[in-house]
Amino acid sequence: MREKVLIVLMALASISALYYMGSQTNAVPLENAGKGDLVEFQGLCVYSSGDFSVLYNGSASVAVFGGMEVGKAYRILGKVEDPEKDRLKLLEINETSPEFLPLEAIEGAYWSDCRLLTPERVYMYPCLNVSKGEYLRAMGLFYRGKLYVVNYTVIDFRNTPEDGMPLRIEGSVIYGGNPATIWNGEPVKVYLPYGMKLKPGDYVRVLGIVRLYSTLTVYVEDRRDVEVLGKAVKRPIGEESVGEIAYGECLVSKSNKRYLKLNCTSLPLYGFFAHVGDSIKFQAIRRENSLYCLNCEVSTPRERLNNTICRPVKGPSKIEGNVEWVKVYANGFGLANVTDGSCWVLLKLRKSLGVTLREGEHVVAFGYHTTYRGMGAFEVYSREDVVVK
Repeated sequence: MREKVLIVLMALASISALYYMGSQTNAVPLENAGKGDLVEFQGLCVYSSGDFSVLYNGSASVAVFGGMEVGKAYRILGKVEDPEKDRLKLLEINETSPEFLPLEAIEGAYWSDCRLLTPERVYMYPCLNVSKGEYLRAMGLFYRGKLYVVNYTVIDFRNTPEDGMPLRIEGSVIYGGNPATIWNGEPVKVYLPYGMKLKPGDYVRVLGIVRLYSTLTVYVEDRRDVEVLGKAVKRPIGEESVGEIAYGECLVSKSNKRYLKLNCTSLPLYGFFAHVGDSIKFQAIRRENSLYCLNCEVSTPRERLNNTICRPVKGPSKIEGNVEWVKVYANGFGLANVTDGSCWVLLKLRKSLGVTLREGEHVVAFGYHTTYRGMGAFEVYSREDVVVK
């Protein structure tokens, strides 16, 4: 009896195997199939939820009731269930290589929200383990506007700016605020997220989208794409280059509301006020044609300068003495004889200064020694440089 049962089971297994082999042999391409036909389909899983999945082969998609993993390729055997041929009754499923699929290759830079910038925005699945801004080459299938990535190769960050593409650059902040300007061999204008600013003198790394305007411009979308790496390189005044911090102690040779001129450099210093004759200690970021104060202080006020009536010197100086006489010409120009003991000098008073002196007054002036018709003279630049005591 047992032998008969065994023989029957073996016969049924043989019949099933023959039926299955015949079924595979009778499978037809999806495009030629009708309802009820057996179809073998190979594709990439582009959707899966529970036991429902969708496969796509680059030209057609089918839905099946079977659990699969998005991004993996499968070979399935199933029967057509509807005239539209977009749903199969699953009979067999096997994972396979995606190499048989008509994969597309695309190069670009990885960006936020699982995007690839080419510079057009290409959405991808899945999100990749790639640093934002890195360039890569991805292989996959496009389905409903999204690239389903099968494999990819990371290329690296690029150093050459390309319009509409990401660029990661490092440099010194030479103009703060928003937009800021950083220097990395050329000026780069950086637009930052709302409410964010950069400080002059900082050395930063930024990542953003390039626009090739007359000045290279980078738009940063996220605060996390800005890193302060430290401070710019410091060098003694006169040895600095653009983007470096110059430091030193110098004498103010000219002063106005906008900038200072110093006796140690031809570059104007912005962002700090002092009087002619003051000595200042400073640290300043070097811009292309100027310096901007980062940390400045008056180290020696001009009031401590020596009286130079008897011993004129070059550069910013101080004189102090009594007014012996004053002469004002018809054009408003005036001269005042300032005397200290046996020494005297002619103080030149331009009409624009708005300074009026009287005989017998004690005066202190800050400016430069010069001459007037062969005689020793002293010239000042502003009203604040003449003090009557």
